[in-house]
Amino acid sequence: MKTHPKILLTALALCLSLGLLAACSGTGEKAVKKAGTLETLDMSAVEKHFAANKGKTTFVVFWATWCPACKTELPVLEQLRAKYPADKLDIMAVSVDDTAEAMSTFLKSRPTTLDVYLSKSDVSSEFGIKSIPALYILDKEGKVAFNSSGAYPFEMLDSVIEQLVKG
Repeated sequence: MKTHPKILLTALALCLSLGLLAACSGTGEKAVKKAGTLETLDMSAVEKHFAANKGKTTFVVFWATWCPACKTELPVLEQLRAKYPADKLDIMAVSVDDTAEAMSTFLKSRPTTLDVYLSKSDVSSEFGIKSIPALYILDKEGKVAFNSSGAYPFEMLDSVIEQLVKG
């Protein structure tokens, strides 16, 4: 049974606020951020990542190397990365590509300053991803402030993020 993303994020926020992340997250893969490199994430690692970034606005985009709209969204995300320091805005580019090789090849031909991750199937299913790019912007409390599919211009995303970073 699939969990609705809002329910999942609400449960995650509750776990974080109660300091029970260890009990909620289980034993997942270690999530170490390194810009421009590829790391595979399961839901436990996503939860740990969110916990480590509590107090920041978090932008999560689900995308793939074969998706034309996703490729047009990458420069927009890089503009956001350049505008907002990492201590204010966390950006996760989570690929739903089938293989790490596809992502590695793409990253070699098109380097990025973004934190790029490869999603295990549980992540995209838990978030209920139906189409890509899929964007989630979480406020400093971990609540979903924006959730939509499609590519958006910098100005539109910047106006949403600017309000959340200030708040």
